[in-house]
Amino acid sequence: MVKANVKYDIKVHSAAVKSSLQYRFYRVLAVLGAVEFILVSFAAVISAYSKHRLTADLILYLSIFFGIFIGSTLKLLLMNPVRTFRKLSACYPDLKYEVVVGGENIEYRAVSANSKENSVYSASRLVSARETMGYFKLNISQAESIFFSDTDITEGNADELRKYLSNTLGNRYTVKEGWL
Repeated sequence: MVKANVKYDIKVHSAAVKSSLQYRFYRVLAVLGAVEFILVSFAAVISAYSKHRLTADLILYLSIFFGIFIGSTLKLLLMNPVRTFRKLSACYPDLKYEVVVGGENIEYRAVSANSKENSVYSASRLVSARETMGYFKLNISQAESIFFSDTDITEGNADELRKYLSNTLGNRYTVKEGWL
């Protein structure tokens, strides 16, 4: 059995947000939108410089890629971990949670100044798990994850947790370098 006590702070929240699929999607989309916008802008400049008129297609492409770039960048700004952590902290001051992993169940207990939540998940319900940069992310479903650092473990150790996850999930447990 492995037990982790986590004080939900900006570091944990930031790591959780940045590892989310949605955040990574918008980050890649913003970069691709910027690259395409630069390429199409370059084509527009060359077209104008060579004394050809800008075609409607080129202007349309320029507008579309600029829109993708701006939209993705705005979404990333809205998902900014500091901003979302402030909102979460306002709703749940002093949020702490405890995770117990072992046997047939995964227990999750969250406590804040104005709320309490207890959940028990069957280990067979775990979709996948990932260890990255000293953090464990247990994916209960596509939208629900439990996230904690290996330094938050108070009973057992990280090696026990790795062994448990490897035995329970097989190749659905991965160890990755970096966030991607």
